[in-house]
Amino acid sequence: MVRLQLKNLCLSSLFIALFFGCSPTQGYKLSRVEVVTSAHVKPIINKDNSLLYKAKINLYNKYYGGLIVLKQMDPSTAHLVFVTELGMKMFDFEIKNNEFKLIYVFEPLNQPKILRVLESDMKLILLQSLINKEARIFEKENKSVYEVRNGNFKNYYFVNKASKTVDRTIVKGRLFKKEKVNYIYNDSLNAQQIKLKHKGIIHLKIELNNISKE
Repeated sequence: MVRLQLKNLCLSSLFIALFFGCSPTQGYKLSRVEVVTSAHVKPIINKDNSLLYKAKINLYNKYYGGLIVLKQMDPSTAHLVFVTELGMKMFDFEIKNNEFKLIYVFEPLNQPKILRVLESDMKLILLQSLINKEARIFEKENKSVYEVRNGNFKNYYFVNKASKTVDRTIVKGRLFKKEKVNYIYNDSLNAQQIKLKHKGIIHLKIELNNISKE
């Protein structure tokens, strides 16, 4: 009986350690709660000129290589277009007032689960789930973490206070990380490299390397 109690106590302690010890905000102090704008965080889409990325996308162990274009059409509308190395358009999203609308998708990708993951991950990459959303803001030294609730998950954005750029994003459920995005910036503070890794039923990896002319 005592041995069983000790075993249950150990399991409970392990669960608590996993649940609380792995919090992305550990070591940070809650500063405030407010709606996030471009004054807090630098957007990924450049409103002054188009951004061109060499793209590597691995979906269901299938590889797609090509180019992704991010283009601001007007103050409220942008487009995200992926074209393969052979010049075939794979998908085209219109982003208007922070909402995504699918304009075109290549038929083999036209499956509800795949489209949901693509849209969700592209929103994550482009910070569409952060800008104009209410966030709990945690701070320490020159870093901030913006916590945004997204359904059953929480998105954590690690922000450099000086440059206002997002260096890393984590999507976390109750116990496990679902997705993560890492950013590297150039001297103009445009995202030079973006890497996303999505875990779950649909495995998706995206790597974008900027080839735009400065």
